[in-house]
Amino acid sequence: MNLNPVVLSIPIFFLLIGLELIVERVRHVNTYRLSDALTNISCGMGQQVTGVFLKVINIGVYQWVYQYFAFWQIPANGWSFWALFIAYDFCYYWAHRLSHEINLLWSGHVVHHQSEDYNLSVALRQSWFQGTLTFYVYLPLALLGFSTEQLVYVSGLNLLYQFWIHTEAVGRLGWLEWVLNTPSHHRVHHGRNPEYIDKNYAGVFIVWDRLFGTFAPEVAPPVYGITTPFNSWNPVWANFSHFALIGQQWRQTPRWADRWRLLWAKPGWRPADQGGPLPFPPVERASYPKFDRPVPGAVSRYVLAQYVLTAGLAAAYLFGQAHLTWPLKIAGALFIGASIIAGGGLLEGKRWAWWLEGGRLAVAGLAGLGYYWWAWS
Repeated sequence: MNLNPVVLSIPIFFLLIGLELIVERVRHVNTYRLSDALTNISCGMGQQVTGVFLKVINIGVYQWVYQYFAFWQIPANGWSFWALFIAYDFCYYWAHRLSHEINLLWSGHVVHHQSEDYNLSVALRQSWFQGTLTFYVYLPLALLGFSTEQLVYVSGLNLLYQFWIHTEAVGRLGWLEWVLNTPSHHRVHHGRNPEYIDKNYAGVFIVWDRLFGTFAPEVAPPVYGITTPFNSWNPVWANFSHFALIGQQWRQTPRWADRWRLLWAKPGWRPADQGGPLPFPPVERASYPKFDRPVPGAVSRYVLAQYVLTAGLAAAYLFGQAHLTWPLKIAGALFIGASIIAGGGLLEGKRWAWWLEGGRLAVAGLAGLGYYWWAWS
């Protein structure tokens, strides 16, 4: 059994998204757009699938530090659970803050902020590389003696908590706003309003932001997204676009000292001879145009149906990947990847997406025939 609570909670995620849609229908509001929501879910599926491979590095290093360098070995009990839960959230605050304040690390986190909507599907829009770029922040927990199993379990619970705060359906929550990260606080974090940028990094406990001066209350209605809109439904490009931007800026920057600073300065930093740091443009929610592309109804329905099938396949892959050989793990990951890339391309009206989708369906058909032949031979 996979001990990661995130994987075990996949059905609950979709049930809650369905509940949010019902609540919105009753309230006559709409924070969902099909193309955006499917892109969010695509990024989440891709993050979990790539995690099958990348977590070998992240978790492997943590286990190595714990096994050979831990000062103590802390037993798993109620006291140690709460101690780790609080300590992990403290580390999460700093990993999250660094991901906003260092350009290279922002490449691994920007994915989560690209959506211009705000609903529970945005919680699933996770970067494929953020864990690999920030895992070292949690290594002090290994030195203190918290085992790898404890870390995986608590990190999953921390991420689960953050799912429900990605909603506009919940207002402010009274005194809890002083202690916990709430939907109101996290709406601020996702806002691209100048006064909201780089605020409210908390995972579970908002007290870290209050202590370290990064807290901002929700006042003006947030405008969601990033200062340079992403403008695509491609989940792969979502994960590589900022790396590509850094590469472009690196080539445009002649001095090596400025090139290295480009990597480690805040996102938007540029040398003085190129105009200096980019400003945060003011925005107003009522007049902000969201990225969108018209999609024929038949295409939307087809893509939605394929996404439902792909989500089921991804869930089966994640639950069963421990029993697969590495060639089958790679083949499964590539097929799921092709599925979400084709879906995004179809939503953007790309001609190549139809060729990719045709090839994907052909591979699925051949695989089905091969399995049928193997099962009955």
